[in-house]
Amino acid sequence: MGRRRGPLGRSVTTRMAWLAEGSSAMVVTPIASGSLVLLISAFIDPLFGLGPLLGVLLLCAASWLLLRFRDPPRKIPQDAGLLVAPIDGRVLHLRRERATHRRPGSDAASADIFEDLGGGSWIEGACTIPFDTEQRFTAVDDECEGDVWCLRLTVGALDLQVHRAPMAGTVVAGEHRRVADGWPERLRWVIESAGRRIEVVAHLTRPRFALTPLTSPGEPVRRGQRLAFMSTTPTLELRVPAAEWCPEITLMQGANQANGQEVHAGATVVFHPLWDAEE
Repeated sequence: MGRRRGPLGRSVTTRMAWLAEGSSAMVVTPIASGSLVLLISAFIDPLFGLGPLLGVLLLCAASWLLLRFRDPPRKIPQDAGLLVAPIDGRVLHLRRERATHRRPGSDAASADIFEDLGGGSWIEGACTIPFDTEQRFTAVDDECEGDVWCLRLTVGALDLQVHRAPMAGTVVAGEHRRVADGWPERLRWVIESAGRRIEVVAHLTRPRFALTPLTSPGEPVRRGQRLAFMSTTPTLELRVPAAEWCPEITLMQGANQANGQEVHAGATVVFHPLWDAEE
C-alpha cells in the first residue's frame, strides 16, 4: 500500500486489490487497534474484563468495513452504446423529467436570478448544452424535446460504495457542492462521448469519512471505470437524454417504474442507445 498523486492534485492511498481506493486506512485502523487491545488484555492487563470486549468489538467493526468497502472486479458489458449502472443499489424510480431552472452564468442579469428556490441561485430555463451546469428538474408525463430519463438508485448499508462510469467518454465536469438551503452535499459528474452527454449526481450524508475522486475533468474514462469512492452515498441519480437512450425493459415494470430492482455498478445494463451505435 503506497501513495500516489491523485486527481484534483491531492495525494491518495493506492488501494489494496480487494478494497476500494481511499478506504484502506478506515479498515486497517480498527484491525490494528483491536489486535493491540487484545494483546494488551492477554499479556499485560485485561482492564477489568473490558479489554477483550473492546478488542472484539473493534474487530467486528473492521469486518463490517471490509464487507462494505470491498471492491471486487466486475465483468463490464462490451456492446456499443450501452449505459451501465454507476453504483450498486436498488431502483427507487425511473421517470421522465424536464429541466426548469439552471445555475446562472456570469452574464446572467441579477433580475433574472432566483434566490428563494432552495439550493442557491437559479435562473429559469434549461441549459442550451445538455448538462452544461447543474439544473433543477421536474417529473413530466408528456414528451418534449430536451427531456431526460432519471434513474434514481438507493444504496444499502452493504452495497459497494465505488462509483463507476456508465459509459466510455471524456469527463467534462466534476463538481463537489456543499450543503445549501436544504439541498444535500453532492458530487456531480458529466461524461461526454461523440457529442452525447450523461449526468451522474451522488447525494452524500454526514458523517462522511472519505470522499476520493478517482478521475478529474478532461480525463478519458472507460465504461465501468471507477469515478470515485465515498463512504456514504444514500442515493444516486443518473440522467440521460430521452432522445438518445431508452431504458432497459426490466426497469419499466411496476407502478411509476419503481420496482426495487437490484443493480450492480459497471455490470447491469440500464439504458440502450436509440441510434446505431455500431456505426
